[in-house]
Amino acid sequence: MHRVWYVASCCLLLALTASAQLKAPSKRPKLAAGADTNDARQYYDYGIEQLRRDPGTAADAFYWAARINPGFAEALYARRVALLLDQPNRLMRYWAGDQRTLQSKDIRQIDSLYFRALVQNPFLYERYERAIFDAMIKKYAEDYVGPGNSGAQEVEYYIQTYVRQQGPGTMASIAYADGNFEEALKYWASAIKGTKEKAAYRIRRGKLFFQLGEVDSAYTEFSLALEELRKRDKKDLVYVYESKALLEQALGMIAERHDSVTAAREAYGRALEEDLSYYPAHVHLGFLALTMKDTATALNEMDLAVQIRGDEPQLRYMYGFTLATAHKYAEAETQLRKAAEIEPLYAMPHAILGQLYEEQNKPDEALKSYKEYLVRAALSDARRNQVQARLTALSSGKAGGGLQ
Repeated sequence: MHRVWYVASCCLLLALTASAQLKAPSKRPKLAAGADTNDARQYYDYGIEQLRRDPGTAADAFYWAARINPGFAEALYARRVALLLDQPNRLMRYWAGDQRTLQSKDIRQIDSLYFRALVQNPFLYERYERAIFDAMIKKYAEDYVGPGNSGAQEVEYYIQTYVRQQGPGTMASIAYADGNFEEALKYWASAIKGTKEKAAYRIRRGKLFFQLGEVDSAYTEFSLALEELRKRDKKDLVYVYESKALLEQALGMIAERHDSVTAAREAYGRALEEDLSYYPAHVHLGFLALTMKDTATALNEMDLAVQIRGDEPQLRYMYGFTLATAHKYAEAETQLRKAAEIEPLYAMPHAILGQLYEEQNKPDEALKSYKEYLVRAALSDARRNQVQARLTALSSGKAGGGLQ
């Protein structure tokens, strides 16, 4: 199962920019009648419905979900899965570790989706690996008996049975993908005992512990994985899910759950020691500083993050939001407008812009921004009613109040 998670090195993925993305779909998939086309979740759910039967359409649906909500890690991850499923022959080469395939532009861009998903959520539940696994077995069976041969299903069954008799690492991956979490933990524990290189298993076990709410056990597994990875030859291939910077980010987020600001700050600092270009560490340090009312540090960290990865609309939005909390309205406006420029479907920058303009007693600009937000926001968006209320108040000449 390891080949499913193969990705290029972190440095390579960090170098990818928005301008080097896969070709965008020419149009959005058509949702059911009455669907909210501003709702990222509805595109995501439609993509899941199509994932196995029509992965190309699923990939398009996930593309739009991630554009509408740039912070939707699950949509980025799901699009990667769909794009891999869409070309079975390429998937087979990818699985086999074919260097030409692994180094191809398309695969590097597909795997960059995985990187972006993980830095948004290091504890992401990779629930669709089973779809990749099943697609691989189906392709093996079809290649063995020939396309259209009715015997392919029988061969597929035997392969499935054979795979299930393999080692605990494989069994853990299957159990995890199927949602059998207690079995997955048991098999991964067994796999850890049976190998010298334990880090990959510890990382996956740690993620599952976190997903189950057992954060102390997650912290232990991640810490042990880091200890092992630091002992390895620095020339070893670095996989995204084995990135020490990513693991330090995970440790920092666990520390934040325990309200241990010092431990969290130290973890994010170590992440930057591992990789100076690891912008999520700056983001987390910025928000930690903000909670401590250290506005200067918060703004400096956010600025550093944007300097590293200025093409991420969510990052621009977060920087703009931080500037707004510091009452630096002109700078905040610049960042929020940049976020909206990078991703025209992104609703939230317009809501905050409206609030900024209200704070500066610019009702006409506030009205325009609130209208821009309402055009883009999902009907289920939590801010929608507040924005509508402010729009109504401003339209009737009632200033003051603003969003809460």
